[in-house]
Amino acid sequence: MTNDYYRIGEFAKKTNTTIRTLHYYDEIGLLKPARTSKTGDRFYSTNEILTVQKIVTLKYLGYPLNKIQKLLNNNEWDLQQSLSFQREELVIKRQQINHMIKTLDHALSILEENQTVDPNIFIMLINSIQMEAEHKEWMRNFIPEHMIQDIYNISDEKQQQLNKRVAKEFANIKKLVGTDHNDEHVQSVVAAIWDILYDLYPNIEEIILRITEINDDIDRHLAEAPVLFPSPFTVEEEEWLAQAISIYLEKKGMEKIEDKKEND
Repeated sequence: MTNDYYRIGEFAKKTNTTIRTLHYYDEIGLLKPARTSKTGDRFYSTNEILTVQKIVTLKYLGYPLNKIQKLLNNNEWDLQQSLSFQREELVIKRQQINHMIKTLDHALSILEENQTVDPNIFIMLINSIQMEAEHKEWMRNFIPEHMIQDIYNISDEKQQQLNKRVAKEFANIKKLVGTDHNDEHVQSVVAAIWDILYDLYPNIEEIILRITEINDDIDRHLAEAPVLFPSPFTVEEEEWLAQAISIYLEKKGMEKIEDKKEND
């Protein structure tokens, strides 16, 4: 035997692969040894080294093994369209990874100041980041595009700060449920939530008015897509909070939405 042939173990080290991988490549017909002895020992030549280099390169470019096999059997490769497609797929994957990193950053940020967070509140906040694109699309049914852009036109740092504040105040709400709606502490928490809404969008009353005017349509859309907006509150907690907010708005001298609708 000449030095042009290598036993499978030596060939694996030379090509930085594993014996198991080479066995699999042989099994699927992707890379056959140059020859096999009567005892079943596999031997590889310099030609197979070049083939491994091609396989590694194509795998790095994102090609699946079945596609690589077809390319290896073709002496002329028309790769431009295929590579363009692979690039587009990788760009999408990069965007998905970046979005996941952003979501994890927000999750860690929330936990920095709230070591123990109610699971329902945590899920609601993470959902707001994870499904941002879906939320925007849903909102286009009810409010103008410029309002949507204004709402989401905030820095990542500010968004993290808002999420921390929401986690804190929503947790306070859960602790206060059942308390007198007029209680000073209750009203101060509601005021804090309202301040968060103002920080997010200064013209929040306009959005609330628009949504209330088409309340039935909103309910229908929410029923069709419940996964979009998981509530951190139980039905009882929501009813209690709605009453507390109503009292807060009255004390602030704001017109009730219903009154505005009647005067239109």
